Amino acid sequence: MWSNRLARYLSGKGVRPGDLVAVHVERSPHMVAAILAVLKAGAGYTMLDPQFPEERLNAVLGQVRPAVVVTQSHLPVLRSDAVRVDLTREVAEISAVSGGAVGTGGSPESVACVMFTSGSTGVPKGVAASHRALAATFVGPDYLAFGPEQTFLQCSPVSWDAFALEVFGPLLHGGVCVLQPGQHTDPHQIVELVERHQVTTLQMSASLFNHMLDEHPAVFGQIREAMTAGEAASPSHAAKALARFPHLRLLNGYGPAESMGFTTTFTIEPGMAEGVASIPVGGPLSGKHAYVLDANLELVAPGVPGELYVSGHGLAHGYIGQPGLSADRFVANPYGLAGARMYRTGDLARWNKQGALEYLGRGDQQIKLRGFRIEPGEIEAALASHPQVQQAAAVVREDRPGDKRLVAYVVADTTDTAALVRHTAARLPEYMVPAAVVVLEELPRTVNGKLDRRALPAPDLSAVSDGRAPRNPAEEILCGLFADTLGLASVTIDDHFFHRGGHSLLATRLISRIRTVWGTRVTIRDLFQSPTPALLAEHIAAGSGSNPLDTVLPIRAPGRDTDTAPLFCVHAVSGVSWGYAGLLPHLGADRPLVALQARRLGGTEDAPESIEEMADDYLAEIRKVQPHGPYHLLGWSFGGLVAHAVAARLEAAGEEVALLALLDSYPLPDGFRAPEIDGRHVLTALLGSRGESVPVRCADSVPDIAELAEALRQSDPVLAGLEHTQAAAVVAATLDNLRMRYRYVPDVRFGGDALFFDATGTPAAQSGAAAWAPYVGGRVEEFAVDCEHAAMTEAEPLRAVGEVLARRLRPAAHI
Repeated sequence: MWSNRLARYLSGKGVRPGDLVAVHVERSPHMVAAILAVLKAGAGYTMLDPQFPEERLNAVLGQVRPAVVVTQSHLPVLRSDAVRVDLTREVAEISAVSGGAVGTGGSPESVACVMFTSGSTGVPKGVAASHRALAATFVGPDYLAFGPEQTFLQCSPVSWDAFALEVFGPLLHGGVCVLQPGQHTDPHQIVELVERHQVTTLQMSASLFNHMLDEHPAVFGQIREAMTAGEAASPSHAAKALARFPHLRLLNGYGPAESMGFTTTFTIEPGMAEGVASIPVGGPLSGKHAYVLDANLELVAPGVPGELYVSGHGLAHGYIGQPGLSADRFVANPYGLAGARMYRTGDLARWNKQGALEYLGRGDQQIKLRGFRIEPGEIEAALASHPQVQQAAAVVREDRPGDKRLVAYVVADTTDTAALVRHTAARLPEYMVPAAVVVLEELPRTVNGKLDRRALPAPDLSAVSDGRAPRNPAEEILCGLFADTLGLASVTIDDHFFHRGGHSLLATRLISRIRTVWGTRVTIRDLFQSPTPALLAEHIAAGSGSNPLDTVLPIRAPGRDTDTAPLFCVHAVSGVSWGYAGLLPHLGADRPLVALQARRLGGTEDAPESIEEMADDYLAEIRKVQPHGPYHLLGWSFGGLVAHAVAARLEAAGEEVALLALLDSYPLPDGFRAPEIDGRHVLTALLGSRGESVPVRCADSVPDIAELAEALRQSDPVLAGLEHTQAAAVVAATLDNLRMRYRYVPDVRFGGDALFFDATGTPAAQSGAAAWAPYVGGRVEEFAVDCEHAAMTEAEPLRAVGEVLARRLRPAAHI
């Protein structure tokens, strides 16, 4: 009834059949009602995604010139002469209009929707499809179980052509459409919504399908149908899905917006995807046609590549306001009825022997990335609009296997590439913003004058920005997670995730890791709104009661389907392990990293009173995560003693310890006499040489925990982010650990090998190998690290340590 009321209200505002209406509304029932109201008024809609830059949305409005813009009060006011209907402020007026059935007028050939895609000329293309095309596309096809029993999740971006299937597919057949909150596709919300609403059908890009199967496989046990499209499907993922969930109906589809989305589909049967190089996109749906033609528009034989053309139901009128481009892409169909047209897709394909289409890639420069169609020309035009840029080129690179990223190359009078990324981000959607911009003296050309893509250098993604260092444990952990996810050596707290190479799929990985560490409900939307470690740490602190001092800190948690054993890292004398997050970028991407922190940080209850008790405690926690070996252990300073004790206990229990890494950790020498522990002693244990100059009254007397805690918060940029009680817990843990350390002599011998990392900036009385010889039966291999002892977990030392560990860690299954 609400859509009926709104349809009448729009008509009262001047909307007539054949007009266009812009819908600038966040994903919600109001959004769906607005679309239906526009169609019932006989008009056509175009979606304005609120997540897009205002400049992009204003450009779209300039092309569409709508009669009305339907919006909400909290969204920005866009530039348009159209009448503005505010669903927030005008709700009373709309509700007062009759909700009876609306007699829709207008022609079936008038425009029902305009879908914008990237444009090669630098201007987005508006694909105009008719009411007839929309109805014919979604009424009749049976490739999915359309009907009252279907519950479809609408999670695709509202700017996609796939959006229409997720809305009209269920609604036109009496099914249920579940709307994912927010504008960004969020795998965690997909998991929650599938379970809560018993969703039966999911449509995903191939990249999202792969991610969901890798990270959230249980979803496929709950749904009945899954469609993948937008880019080449992964045979290995398809095979894995069907082997694990044989009840699942899995389809691979193909279809451009110019044909109202899906034009061909292929049902993947169990066993079909095993050992094959690619998965077909199938055959045309009822009422649609697909042709593979040569340069003369002649049909080619099966097995012969050609350009793919589509026609039939769903074919668009053309591009709004671009008659020349429309005439170039929508051409006469020599295989149809008189006057029939077909769309030249620019995609290369062939028919296989079984009569199914195989997608072979693009015949031009258009890019398909994570399900999005991207014209490099639009990115290049956005960069060229910067006053200091003379030339620009955009390409997709895959410098890390499986990680495709947009990279832009410019000839410019500036070297401030961060400013160029910001300039682009203000004009283009997130998925079109380059991961990196490289400044060149000139763009390389072939002998024919074309861009020589093979000569373009790989971007230096390791360049360090001039942002701030972490100020608290949350920021330190987030910097490690950001760097690892982005494939960077390090990041600052001011680095923008999406300006340092992040994209939607990397964002989902980051969110998964953040949720694991904090146990809090962070979403993709939160990352878009708080895209730096500093902002995200503030957001997490505001909405989470989690404690960064928990005993087990899963910095990169083991995946449910992984067979890679974790690296367990034991804290130094401070009891905290946040700094180990800096190892993430240097270990294998699938290597879990679980840190152990002093139980004393959470209070005196159950806190061990000796290193022997601590080793027993941590051993139990480790075996909860990984019941059996091979185990990988690491400890810095005090933590090395504990890691060694754990390793010896595991070995005594018959378990394999594949790696024991000791970071500048020494057992007590013979004849050692424990000193009196005063305040200065605690400060230097925590801060190294910096602690010698921190003024405190208890410097030469019994440590005053409260005074030392406040001194630490004033002196250390990371500990400054702790509350006073948390800082006091760190001081108390340090004091306890010092006392344990000064009376500990290893009571067991580890029979395996060990790696020893020597902080050469803090000379020791003897080598690590000599110091550990009585307690390690195997070889102690030494590595020099150019730093002081207290700096061992800073970025550069951890890079050196991580590179060695990456070579030594071997893939190891655990049971």
